[in-house]
Amino acid sequence: MGVTQGDPVGMATPIAETTRGGITESIHHGVVVAVDASGDVVAAAGDPEQVIFFRSSAKPFQAIPVVESGAADAFGFTPAELALCCASHEASPEHQRQVAGMLARVGLSAADLQCGCPLPMDETEAARILLGETERSPLQCDCSGKHAGMLATIVHEAMSRHDYLDPAHPLQRRILGIMAEVMRVPEEDIVLGTDGCSLPTFGAPVRAFATAFAALAAPEQVPPGAGREHAVALDRLREAMIAHPENVAGHGQFVTDLMVLSEGRIAAKSGAEGLICLAVPERALGIAIRVSDGSFRVHPDVTMAALEQLDILDAATRAAILKRHSPQLHNHNGRLVGEIRPVFRLEGAAIVA
Repeated sequence: MGVTQGDPVGMATPIAETTRGGITESIHHGVVVAVDASGDVVAAAGDPEQVIFFRSSAKPFQAIPVVESGAADAFGFTPAELALCCASHEASPEHQRQVAGMLARVGLSAADLQCGCPLPMDETEAARILLGETERSPLQCDCSGKHAGMLATIVHEAMSRHDYLDPAHPLQRRILGIMAEVMRVPEEDIVLGTDGCSLPTFGAPVRAFATAFAALAAPEQVPPGAGREHAVALDRLREAMIAHPENVAGHGQFVTDLMVLSEGRIAAKSGAEGLICLAVPERALGIAIRVSDGSFRVHPDVTMAALEQLDILDAATRAAILKRHSPQLHNHNGRLVGEIRPVFRLEGAAIVA
């Protein structure tokens, strides 16, 4: 099946609104889709065939080769370090230390990373850089763990290092094949782009991302050729993410708290431009949520609404998550001025009142 590009807002639907003074001040459009292990769409709002890029939500699948090649075991990567291979971390000093340790065991250093040197999401680290107290380093890139995992695979298999960003590199070709399998989209139909860290990123329907996360949720239940052959790696990576959510994102981030408070029932990974994807092992379900304007501020409320409509997690757990990531909007003096609220209904979901 081919994929076509289109107007992302025109293909989306209102999924959340913000209020102020009792009226709607802004509306966020998007797509929400849930797919089961058979590959069937079980619930959706908006157009599941809207084509976007997988961005960082693809990282658990890009990490499959570090496990399957034997590199992770050869270099003694811990579950916490495997979580970093799937991460968009905040580049805290601890994150940087762990990635540096991974590279050292591979026989490399930060100089071998080709991910660039953005300001870290960790505010203290970013301030130290801006004040000239520490130098910029690729270790501070949120994608440094992903790159370290790829370099470990490359060294273990004696592949070339200098060109590992190239889509034609053997490792990138292998990863493209894996992406085609788990998304159930032919390789030739995947739109290749360049991610923020300069590695390839994959354009496909939002439905395909939910399909991939269904494979992450329950790889033994998907058909042959759709990720089942990667079940050992996917199970190991999913469990690493769930066990070390602070390495997948960072302390206080929604993705981290969602995994912590759901107590292992959900593995989550965000991606740039308003994407978040969830794997729900007990339901063998993958969920993809895309906010068309690229923002993340409605993720908590929209995600909890989707989980409620799909009858995933109990009400107390959902409330605990929203307590940490409140939909209430406060001004600079702390006054309550409005709220974010979901405005979608999933077709096909057994909606819970």
